Amino acid sequence: MADLLLMKAQNGDADAFTALCMPFENMVYRHCLQMLNHEADAQDAAQEAMLRAYRAIGRFRGGSDIATWLYRIAHNVCIDMLRRPRVQRENASLDAMAETGFDPADAAPDPEETYVRASEQTRLTQAIAHLPEAQQALLTLRYGDGLSYEELARVLKLGMGTVKSRISRAKEKLRSLLGDF
Repeated sequence: MADLLLMKAQNGDADAFTALCMPFENMVYRHCLQMLNHEADAQDAAQEAMLRAYRAIGRFRGGSDIATWLYRIAHNVCIDMLRRPRVQRENASLDAMAETGFDPADAAPDPEETYVRASEQTRLTQAIAHLPEAQQALLTLRYGDGLSYEELARVLKLGMGTVKSRISRAKEKLRSLLGDF
C-alpha cells in the first residue's frame, strides 16, 4: 500500500502525497517546535518542510523510510530558519489594549512557578539537543508523538528489541546529559 502511494506521489498525485506524509505531520511540527522554541515559527517551519517534501518526493529513492526523510527535511528547514536573523515581532501594548476596554483575567501562574517550569524545560531542551539526531528522533516519536514500541518498530522498520534498546540507551544518555546541565 505504502509503495503504491509513494509511486503515485512521485508521479504528481497530491492526494497520494497527503495520504503518505500527513500521518507524520505532528512529528514534523513537534521537531520544529523543539528546535525553534516558538509556536508560530514551528508552524511556519513545518509547513515549509511539507512543501519541500512535496516538491522533492519525485527524488525520494527509499534509502530511509518516509518518517526519517520528513524528519531530516524539517531539521534542515529549522537550521535554515535559525541561521536567518529573527524578525522582531510587534507586540500590542497592554496599556493600549486596556484603553479599548480589554481587561484580561489574571490566570497566570505565579512568577516562581513560571521560572521553575521554564528552567526545567530549557534544561531538558538543551540536553536533548546534545543527543545524536537518531536518539532525538526516537525520543520525540515515542514521548512527543506518543508512538508505541510496536508503531516505532513498524515505522522505523526495526525489530521490537532494537527499538526498546535504542530508546533505553537514549534515555540513559539523556539522564547523563541532564546531570551536566
